[in-house]
This record gives sequence, C-alpha cells and structure tokens, in this order.
Amino acid sequence: MTTVRTTLRRLSLAALVAFAACAPVGDDGALDTAVEGLTGAARRPRLQRIRDVAAAEGLTNGALLAGIAQVETGLSHCWSEATWACRGPNSTSCSGGPVIAGASDGPCSAQQGGLGMFQFDGGTFSQTLARDGRDILTLDGNIRHAVDFVVAIVIREVSGVSTRAQALAWMNGITIARGNARLDPWVAILACRYNGACGSAAQAGRYRDATLLVYSEVGAAFWRICAPSREVCNGVDDDCNGRVDDGIAPVSCGVGACRRTVSCTGGRMAACAPGRAIAEVCGNAVDDDCDGMTDEACAGDAGAPTADVDPATDVGEGPADGGGAAEDAGSVGEDVGATEDAGVPDDAETEHDGGAPPADTVVPADGMGCAVRAAGSPGRGGGAALAAAFVLGAIASRRRRR
Repeated sequence: MTTVRTTLRRLSLAALVAFAACAPVGDDGALDTAVEGLTGAARRPRLQRIRDVAAAEGLTNGALLAGIAQVETGLSHCWSEATWACRGPNSTSCSGGPVIAGASDGPCSAQQGGLGMFQFDGGTFSQTLARDGRDILTLDGNIRHAVDFVVAIVIREVSGVSTRAQALAWMNGITIARGNARLDPWVAILACRYNGACGSAAQAGRYRDATLLVYSEVGAAFWRICAPSREVCNGVDDDCNGRVDDGIAPVSCGVGACRRTVSCTGGRMAACAPGRAIAEVCGNAVDDDCDGMTDEACAGDAGAPTADVDPATDVGEGPADGGGAAEDAGSVGEDVGATEDAGVPDDAETEHDGGAPPADTVVPADGMGCAVRAAGSPGRGGGAALAAAFVLGAIASRRRRR
C-alpha cells in the first residue's frame, strides 16, 4: 500500500510539473512571465523592433506596447526563447520553428492559448489563425496586430475617441511616469480588455510596472522616434516636436458679422460656415448685411459730396443775379464775342462774329461797300451804316488780295 501511495504521489507531482512547464499561471489566471523571458543583450533588439514597427503604424509611444509584451511573454516570440511555454505553429521569424504558445486554457496537447509575443487567443490555434490570420505568427505581424488591437480597445473605452487617428493620438500623448493621469486609465483598460481581469488593481499594476521597466531600461531617447513632416490637423505629432496639431492656422470664412473662424480641435478641423446676413443697422459700425461695407445707405450719408463742377465749362450759367457776361451781338468783350481771324491784322478786328459781314450787307467787287437794307426794311442810322460799310469793304478787299 505504501508503494502504491508513493507511486501515485510521484505521478501527481510529475503531472503538475508537466502542466506548469506548459505555461506558468498567476493567481489571477494570467500567464505569469515574471519568472523568465528574454534577458541580457537579446532584449534591446526586440524592444527596438517593437518601437519601429509600432511607429510605422502610427504608435510613436512604443513603450506602451513593449509593456504589454513584457507582461505576456517577457518579450519572447519564439518557443526557443522561452522553453517553459507550449509550442505553437511554426514561423519564419523563428527560423522555421514554433512560436511561443500559452496554455492557460489547458494542457499543451489541447493546442489552446495565445500565440506569439502578444498572445493572441481566439480559442484553439486553428481558431486563432482563422480569426487573426497567419501574419500573427511573424514577429512584425504580431506587433502590427497588437497596434490594431489596442486602437480598438481605446476607441471602445475612452470617451471622445471614435477614430483610429484619435486613438493613436490619445496613446501617443501618454507620459510614461508613475502617477500620470493618463497612464493609470491606460493600464486599467489593458487589465480589463486585454487580459480579461476587469477591475483588478493587481493586474493593472503589473502592466504599469512593466511599462515603466522597459521605458527606463533603454532610456527616453531610445523611444523617441519620428519622421518629421508638415503638421496637419489629424491628432498626430507630424513635425516631431512633442506636440500634437500645434501651429495649425485657424480657417475663416464669410464677410462682416457673418465672418466665422474654426480651429483644429481633437484632431479634426470643423467645416467653416458663414453666419446669416441681416438688414444693415445704421450707426453700429458693423457690416450687418455682409456685403463688405459698413453702415452704407444710412442717413449720415445724405450730405456726402458729389462730383465737383468746373465753372469754366458750365457755359450759359451765371450767378442768379444775372451778373454774368452778356452775349449781345454789338458788344465787345474778352470771355464772349471777340473775333480773331487767323490772317487779319490787329487793326482789322471787328465786332462781328469771325469778321464775316452781316447778311444784309453787299460788298462790291471793287472793295467799295454800301449798306443795302433788305427790301421793305426801314433805314435807320444811315451814317453809322455807311461807315460800317466802308470798313467791311476794306476788310473784304484785303482778304481777296491775300
């Protein structure tokens, strides 16, 4: 009987050791990688790969992802890096050998548990591959899938985050320091949605401590990675200055009171819509009707000056009292009535328009003229008329000689 009991005890111990060798399990049911993982010089290249692949996917705060890998597998991806785990499907990233596989759901022979460094688990190995694709068996593919996974849970858990760009901006904005206001919510999300231990302060603490460990292990400068580009409104630090969406000019639209301005907020630039125009209100110095003018057509505009008029060109108009230049056929003046013939000497100037003789004056061919009235017209001032005739005749004679 003693021999049988001893044999049973040995078999039980052997079974327990064999099960434990598949995957150490913590007291909260999580895969416990605090015992073993990558050590020494092998760790830095693995952290660098996590950093670079995550950055290519938009997650520049790669230490957040490395903290998850530290908790899940101690940064191991291949079974050869952690022989205490179960053997998963073969991978080119493991020289054709198996990836690391967890066994929290049963013995290794059941082929259950997570696959690769980030332990993606959809049930059995075949179910996981059917859900996530064989890309998760490669190291880079496992990292890329991890970025997609944390983006999805941040969108689900963080208020105000609804897009991939916003989720990445939220994670990239986490300062990795104990007690940081955003780091604590991050590790609580991981405990619940990544590990399934919702409300577990202990599991959240493990993710926090692992993240602080990998961050300080290689230093802040190691994790700072960015390819500078022009900053645009997308929730990403495009110009690599440590600030998201900084220096983006606001956009304005509309004229007057209708003018509106929008700024980049939460990784998005709202559409700019002008305000509604109203009837112009006089005296408020505002362009109410949005036509680019202020207080137009108001009472204050009634006395505005009109175009000036040049008196010199305003012919025929004079002062109201009639004091302007008189236009009388017999008057001589400098503004109106003075006659200058281009070829007439100064002493031949007359008071007639252009020097032409009156219509009722006949100039004889010999230059001697006499005033002849039209038939039936009464004669008046005969002496003056005769004198005028002589003068006109002389003028006409000179013209003919020229």
